[in-house]
Amino acid sequence: MLSPEASAEPGRWYTARAEYQRGIMDAFSDPAIERVVVQSSAQIGKTECINCLIGFFIDYDPSPILVVEPTIDVAKSWSKDRLSTMIRDTPCLKRKVAGTKARDGDNTVTHKAFYGGHITVAGANSAASLRSRPIRVVLCDDVDAFPASAGTEGDPISLAAKRTTTFWNRKIGIFSTPTDEGTSRIEQEFKTSDQRRYYVPCPHCGLYQLLTFKQVKWPKGEPWNAHYECEGCQKIITDTDKARMVAKGEWRKDNPGARKVAGFWINELYSPWVSFSQVAEKFYTSKDDPQTLKV
Repeated sequence: MLSPEASAEPGRWYTARAEYQRGIMDAFSDPAIERVVVQSSAQIGKTECINCLIGFFIDYDPSPILVVEPTIDVAKSWSKDRLSTMIRDTPCLKRKVAGTKARDGDNTVTHKAFYGGHITVAGANSAASLRSRPIRVVLCDDVDAFPASAGTEGDPISLAAKRTTTFWNRKIGIFSTPTDEGTSRIEQEFKTSDQRRYYVPCPHCGLYQLLTFKQVKWPKGEPWNAHYECEGCQKIITDTDKARMVAKGEWRKDNPGARKVAGFWINELYSPWVSFSQVAEKFYTSKDDPQTLKV
């Protein structure tokens, strides 16, 4: 369940609302996949995917879970604002996770216990929180904001992943929006993966294609009137068309030779919460300022 404190669309979760999320989450149930990399823009539903994965492991496949955020303060905020509210509002999870006011210490901001497993919430800047116990499922969020080293002990992603060594069925998830090309952690992780991108069919000619910014068109000086142009037939694609296209989309691998690492790349144009004109307007008002354009 999506909680009112954490979502603009509170209520029951429907994966079909943003169909591309299905492939990302299904990869965590694929026994051939050990590592899942997600390089995405904002407004794609990345954090909700992480929350749904945690709910799945609590309810269907109990395991020790480690969630790593850039800092311990960010980790605590996520735990309070996103994780605790999801557990509170989802009946099957509420029955299995101890209440936050329990006196036995099984449920705190940074540690929540349930039958068959637990969730530990850690900061990438704290080496101690990354090497405390064996873990089967590691979920690293916003890795491009991670420090280069956790204290003096090295790369925080490697430290966290090392906790999974004793589990044959380990799962390691690495999520982030990218920062600078060439130095971005998530970019480097994606390069080692099978590099999946989401192709959608044109509603007019049926050509499967990636949604790219160069195909967003608008009359001169009027980005609020933007639309998408099919790269095949050049016909106009509207936001209503986009919803149907995304529902019929499919992930395709650019590097199928990669083993055990599923990589997903997706941009804001696919988001059901952002229109083509909104993307165009944000570019138009930011294009002359390097810092706002970077955002």
